[in-house]
This record gives sequence, C-alpha cells and structure tokens, in this order.
Amino acid sequence: MATRKLRGINIAYFGFQNKINEKVGSPTPDTKIFLGEDGSIDFNLKCSVNFGNVFQKLLEEDNWYLYLTVLSEESALEEQIYLDQIYGPIPNEIGTVTFGAGFPVHIDGKLIKRNNIRSLDVELAITTKTDKDQDFNSAVKDGCFFKTIIPIWSGN
Repeated sequence: MATRKLRGINIAYFGFQNKINEKVGSPTPDTKIFLGEDGSIDFNLKCSVNFGNVFQKLLEEDNWYLYLTVLSEESALEEQIYLDQIYGPIPNEIGTVTFGAGFPVHIDGKLIKRNNIRSLDVELAITTKTDKDQDFNSAVKDGCFFKTIIPIWSGN
C-alpha cells in the first residue's frame, strides 16, 4: 500500500517472531501469532524501509517517525480497536537509504479473550507528528504505507 502524500517509501523486509520461538533460538520468522500460556500475545516485529531520493531530502529537513500500529481485525467487535502502538525516530543523516527497526509487541490475553480476537491488522506509517501534536491520529493514518493481516493461531 503506497502512501497518499509521500512518495519513495517502500517496505524492503517485514517479519515477526513469537517470543516463545525466539527463546528457543529458532532462526526463521513466524507466519502466525501464537498465544502464550496466559492467552497473551508477545512477538517482535522487524522491518526494513527503503527511502527514495525525494524522501531522503525530506529526512534531512525534518524529524520523522516510524509507527507500528496493531489493531483488532477478525473478532467479535463491530469496529476495530487499537491494541498497541509503538514508534521510533528515523535517522536523518544524509544518505539514509534503508532504515531497519524492531518493535516488541505485547497484547494482554484478557483483551484477546474478551473480544474473541482471531487476527491482527498490522500497519506501518511514517510521519513528522508525535502523540503531542493535535492532528496526530490523522497524520499516522495518512502516513500508512504498509498494511497486513496476521492470523492468531489458537491451537484448537
């Protein structure tokens, strides 16, 4: 999914690993989210983002942030709810072409069970706004450049 206003941002790598597999030293990324013993979700998401020449110039001129937003997808809810949102600054040195980031994600098992959440909507966005800015939510929504659905494996 391309950004509406920003050009030259592409996802180069996207992968995640459940903490349970990370602990045993599994070298490969996972394809499903696993529930922990308490029903919670714990995984690390890793991604790399490529920036084109035009966007590299914008990086030099302002502070930009990469946001990971996790929402409910398939669930008993009528509307999506935010489950987690994490962000970090993007380096603005001249020549920054690829930026790699990692995000630890934890979602409480009670929230998963109460709302019968069966998959996650995972979105990556880029913006100059932070949660201190008035138009923060719309800036993150407009800056979304990658979106995917990840199933939750229940083992049933």
